[in-house]
Amino acid sequence: MRRNIGDQRLICNGGDSSDSLAENQQRPTGMGTSRRLTKVVVCLLPMSLLILLLSTAKDQNAITQIPRVGKVLCVNIKLAVDPPVADGLIMQKDVRASQWKTFNSTSQKGLTDRRIVFHETSGTNELTFRQCCAVESAAKNNPERPVQLFLRPLFIPCHEHLSYHPSDLFHKPLWLDILSNYPNVEAILLNEEHYFAGTPLQSWYDAGKWRKTRHETVHFSDYIRFLTLHKGGGLYLDTDVLTLRPLQGDKFRNFLSYDNVAMDGISSGVMHMEAGHWLATAMMRYLAEEYDPFEFAFHGTQAVSALMSSACGIEQGDPKSNTCKDIHLLPSRFFFPIVKQLASEKLDRARVMSLKGPGVLTRLNTSYGVHTWNTMRNDPGDLANNPSVFGSLAQIHCPMSVARASEFLN
Repeated sequence: MRRNIGDQRLICNGGDSSDSLAENQQRPTGMGTSRRLTKVVVCLLPMSLLILLLSTAKDQNAITQIPRVGKVLCVNIKLAVDPPVADGLIMQKDVRASQWKTFNSTSQKGLTDRRIVFHETSGTNELTFRQCCAVESAAKNNPERPVQLFLRPLFIPCHEHLSYHPSDLFHKPLWLDILSNYPNVEAILLNEEHYFAGTPLQSWYDAGKWRKTRHETVHFSDYIRFLTLHKGGGLYLDTDVLTLRPLQGDKFRNFLSYDNVAMDGISSGVMHMEAGHWLATAMMRYLAEEYDPFEFAFHGTQAVSALMSSACGIEQGDPKSNTCKDIHLLPSRFFFPIVKQLASEKLDRARVMSLKGPGVLTRLNTSYGVHTWNTMRNDPGDLANNPSVFGSLAQIHCPMSVARASEFLN
């Protein structure tokens, strides 16, 4: 490293330079020693100043950053929080992440059986337009029921190799800004290890085989929904279920639903169980024992149908064969009025001339929700120009999401 001071050239390289050696050989011993001491002082001075500046910057940084030791929950790539000794944190757009309140399923007594629950398990901590619309529709049509949206922390590491993570920042994604208009909605950032600890699914979670499969997101979703019902009860809805009217009455308590008219499959995409219901516990144990990382759909409808058959004597096509009096079955028209094979054609591509006219919308008059089978394929911002059945329903049941549809990436 070379530095110019006045008209003198000093070489800060430990005295190994041949120029420096020759120069010192031509000077008396005292002058050479003095010269070397001067060089040492001059060369160390910038380094000392640099260390002082870094130390000062660190002290100033400590004012706005909280030291992190071990694991953190990544909110986004620039924001992380310490894992709470709780099931999660309630995310609020106008509250700094470091001040988010903790959430525990056990502290929700009196609310849990009435709550409507969604899970977003992709690990992006984001919602698509369709997902945001689904949550909004449930909140809008059920203002007296709490709606809880559980999200996994961000998969992408948020600089976990660093010792400091900003947690005093605000988190204001589009979907949270929209859903914050509904006072009955809570968005909860999960602390997964705490959530699964001490449950029948802890060994499955800790073993981690599900993390290595191509179906990780789907399998995690299939499993955690039963854990949530076991811990706190409530009415679970998939994030592609559009709610059309209030979900009130005993028929929406302790129920499962057929997903087609033939009644040969029982869905796990819409269901209610009170906290601690035996079926939720039995499903967790069954899923933990029968986990197959290569199967895509077994852990959902097939597993529920199999357990209901063995435990309650359910026969395909015959709901009266159910011997379990504490769980009942709803016909498919309640939430599955359109079969999967026709969902895209009927919901996303079919154009609507009149909301009162014949066709798909008329068939939905007796439905309480529509499972859309993830068929919304059009650009969200094109809803106004593409009056599909889904678009028409969305304008009614999730108007705030529709108003900002063009801001969603998907």
